[in-house]
Amino acid sequence: MVRIAEGEHPKDIRESDYFTPQGEFRVDKAGSPTLLNCLMYKMSYYRFGEMQLDFRTPPGFDRTRNAEIGNKDIKFKHLEEAFTSEHWLVRIYKVKAPDNRETLDHKPRVTNIFPKQKYLSKKTTKRKRGYIKNKLVFKKGKKISKKTV
Repeated sequence: MVRIAEGEHPKDIRESDYFTPQGEFRVDKAGSPTLLNCLMYKMSYYRFGEMQLDFRTPPGFDRTRNAEIGNKDIKFKHLEEAFTSEHWLVRIYKVKAPDNRETLDHKPRVTNIFPKQKYLSKKTTKRKRGYIKNKLVFKKGKKISKKTV
């Protein structure tokens, strides 16, 4: 993920910042401070420090990397967890509503500063109904019936 981000934003992100001085990619306490404080790490390991899967391992032990995670106390100010799959492979977060904004009462939008007037067409000033040209006109009358002999 970091390599892809570096390819898209080379001025802002450098992959070497996420490695230790020895050139290792570590998620424990010896990991890079840039990695331990990045949003991707925090979203991946949020509430993971509370989990203890085995009585022989400490809370927050990542069995895949065989290491205890370095940053266990992760708190979000603007995000909240919406969904986490059973094995923590899929995690979805929701952006919280901003606290510092008051809700505004929506007023009807004023689109015209002049009072409402009936629309008059500029094509004609005559106020008559429209009609269809070349319309067949039928006279109402009796229907002709055929007499059978």
